[in-house]
Amino acid sequence: MSRRTHLTRTALAALVIAPLALLGFYMWALWDPGDTVSRLPVAIVNADAGADLDGTRLTAGDDVTAALVESGDVNWQVVTLEEATDGVDDGRYYFSVVIPEDFSADIASAASGNGEKARLDVVYNDHNSLVATPVGESVMAQVRSAVSETIGEQTVDQVLLGLGDVGKGLADAAAGAQQLNDGTGEALTGTTELAAGSVELSAGLGEAHAGSLELADGTGQLAAGAAEAAAGSGELSDGLNQLVAGTDELGAGATQISEVIDTVVGPLADAIVAAGLSDDEILGQIQQLRDGARQIAYELSDPNADYRGGLESAAAGAAELNTGLGELSTGAGQLDAGANELASGLGQLDAGGVQLRDGLGQLLDGVGQLDAGSAELASGLADGAQQVPQFTDTERVTTAGVISSPVTVSERNIAPAAGFGPGVVPALMSVLLFLIGILTWFVVRPPRRPHGRVHESVVREGLRRYRVPAAVTVAAAALMAVLSMTVADAEPPSALALFAVLLLVGAAAVATARLFTVVFGAVVGTFVGLGALMVQIFAFGAVYPIEQMPAPLRWLHDLMPLTYARNAIRMSLVGYWGPRFWLAIAVLVVLVVGSVALTIWWRSRHREDDDPEPSAEPGELTDQFPVSVR
Repeated sequence: MSRRTHLTRTALAALVIAPLALLGFYMWALWDPGDTVSRLPVAIVNADAGADLDGTRLTAGDDVTAALVESGDVNWQVVTLEEATDGVDDGRYYFSVVIPEDFSADIASAASGNGEKARLDVVYNDHNSLVATPVGESVMAQVRSAVSETIGEQTVDQVLLGLGDVGKGLADAAAGAQQLNDGTGEALTGTTELAAGSVELSAGLGEAHAGSLELADGTGQLAAGAAEAAAGSGELSDGLNQLVAGTDELGAGATQISEVIDTVVGPLADAIVAAGLSDDEILGQIQQLRDGARQIAYELSDPNADYRGGLESAAAGAAELNTGLGELSTGAGQLDAGANELASGLGQLDAGGVQLRDGLGQLLDGVGQLDAGSAELASGLADGAQQVPQFTDTERVTTAGVISSPVTVSERNIAPAAGFGPGVVPALMSVLLFLIGILTWFVVRPPRRPHGRVHESVVREGLRRYRVPAAVTVAAAALMAVLSMTVADAEPPSALALFAVLLLVGAAAVATARLFTVVFGAVVGTFVGLGALMVQIFAFGAVYPIEQMPAPLRWLHDLMPLTYARNAIRMSLVGYWGPRFWLAIAVLVVLVVGSVALTIWWRSRHREDDDPEPSAEPGELTDQFPVSVR
């Protein structure tokens, strides 16, 4: 069988066996990924500051954190915000969930009418795994549902808290109404006591009646005296009227006498004078007689005279006195009757006043309790009314939205892989560089030196064989750096650092692939390298989270070169220069140096059997791939 036929059959067998082996390996590695999600390390940060709700401290963030950790949906790690940020950057955590500072405050705002949905901030990073983000989104959907259910109870409780307080206010109002009822009972007691006071009033009325009888006797005596006085004044008036009548008669007689005297005295005086018996004393006496007669007639008959005027005034006064005393007698009788009625009424009023005083005192107590009870009732109802949420149409819609979905998830992917985004760079570029390294040694066969120059240094001869693959590696690293920053929109802090890391990864790929081809031969070594690459794709964690892989692959994770290649590329993209980055660099450097050293050592021990194929000029391809590579 020719060598070409052998290679053809080997290639056909590989084309059949490799896909079957890959399919079987894939099914074994991901037989039941759902049961392994709980192994994924995820950071959770509780930055909730809490809130005061009606005198009660609300710490919903603590409740949510405890519930998530207890649920075990993933391997929750409670860390600080800084630790979560660094962990998502360097790959310790696949994603992070942050409970923000205002989480409880948003929950407490549900009943305000302007409530905000409580927010969970989620940060993904496809640098860590191409599958972890979809898995995380699925997990967060379940988390959101669970948290919404938990927080929804608190939100509805907050909204219904006003109604609960209304119930409390109504209960207080009912208590006040009971007190009001108690007050009316006491008022009834006061009424009973008022009836007892009426007995005392009756006794007082009896005493008042006795006093009124005494007053009636006094007023009766006053009325009798007034009647006697009126009768005496009548007699006096009658006597004075008779005196006036007698005086009239006397006046008339006196007037006649005066006229007689005037008739007699005048002639008499003339006669005396004529007789020569003029005597002044006699004439004087005669004159006095005439004047005295005239004066008596005047006093007795003329109303202007003092006597006659005084007598008439006395008669008139006696008449008025009689009239007044008559009225006095009548008034005294009325006074007597009124005094009797007054005594009776005052007695009743006094007794009623005493009774009224006692009854009003007790009624005041009852009314006081009634007032206190009604005040408490009014206060309770007012407080209850204030607790009832009063929403506008807009606030009602907002509150309904908060209650129906109290928690929202704010997601951010710092390095998305979708659409050939920057998240795909660490996985794709590391695999491509290793694949290029393997295929390079399958396509480019290092030329043998003439036998006459085998005396050259083994190390120099060994390193000479890496010239073409090294050039291919530099070109591939440069091309991938450009593609990462242009097509994938990666923004590394340092493009030079990214290129250097890609170059180092390519060097590790070339060095290990060369070791396989030297140890196992060109064809077998290539398939061994491809098989190892296939195992590494499952075990290096960039595509499938290593925590979901079977135990053997998890054990191999830290031994796979692709693990450190991917870690170095990922950290150079985010500018993480911590210990894990330098560990990856150190492993790759050791891998390059070790693989090259082992290759040279192996070839030094098998110099006679090395490169059995026909010799080729430097840069030429093997006979099965007769295409020049320049």
